Amino acid sequence: MISRFSLLLFSALAAAPAFAAANTPVAVVSRLHMPVLHFPIALLIVALVIELLMRRRGDGHRSAVGALLVLAAAAAIVTAVSGLALERVEEAEGVVVERHEILGIATAVLASLAAIAYRSTAAFAGKVALPLMGLSAIAVMVASHLGGTLVHGADYFTKVFEPAGEKRVAASEPTRGSRDEDDGDAVARDRHPEGQVPDKPDYVTHIKPMFQRSCIKCHGAEKRKSGLRLDEKRFAMKGGESGASIVPGDPAKSLTYTMSALSADEEDVMPEKGKLLALSELETLKRWIEQGAVWPDDATTP
Repeated sequence: MISRFSLLLFSALAAAPAFAAANTPVAVVSRLHMPVLHFPIALLIVALVIELLMRRRGDGHRSAVGALLVLAAAAAIVTAVSGLALERVEEAEGVVVERHEILGIATAVLASLAAIAYRSTAAFAGKVALPLMGLSAIAVMVASHLGGTLVHGADYFTKVFEPAGEKRVAASEPTRGSRDEDDGDAVARDRHPEGQVPDKPDYVTHIKPMFQRSCIKCHGAEKRKSGLRLDEKRFAMKGGESGASIVPGDPAKSLTYTMSALSADEEDVMPEKGKLLALSELETLKRWIEQGAVWPDDATTP
């Protein structure tokens, strides 16, 4: 017989996509993702470790593991729902985003099934509970890794192996929202070093390195924020959900330029994090667009 607990979990899972898509609570629900996402990670792993260590010593630990699994399943569902809402608010797209979403939902489903099976008295359920716990723990760890990739970049894990000098420089770069400890005012964002503005900017020489450094993290194949990709000509010229990205001959209608040219204190200035484009780079980008935004078909920005 299906327990009330099982019905509650399945109902929550079934209602999750519709709730995440609702208009009114989306922004509020999306804010729950970051505070809650750590709970299923810790709870699932702790429950699995306790079960592996104590399962041959009797059943004294089962109530504790069962409670941990219930909490983990609930936290995984909230995390999945808030993650779907956050994806909608951030208008994030891309391969990594899709994999992160799939694994987040898989974690919620597997954790719920593990909790139900572990609390069941059926013999079959007892046999599948441990594998389900293991699969949910693996899913949540991979999902968290992909989440770290989305937030910090594909190299966020390997950064710890960089030379100390390089790490200090990276750590000293201000990002939006950082605060001065003395007066609480926002710290002004730095720009990249100034350089020469070429008379006839070349895509491969001048524009591609700029896109690689400052744009592709959020507008590439792995993450297409606002549906925009700047790694290939066909996507860049198509634009994104906010409008035309590059309009040859008209910088004023090219969001890649106009969003980057906003003042440093504007909330929508691009790039969203890290150093802003140098003024010379902005002029180079503007001049390149004015001159027709010539982009060779075989020159991509991986």
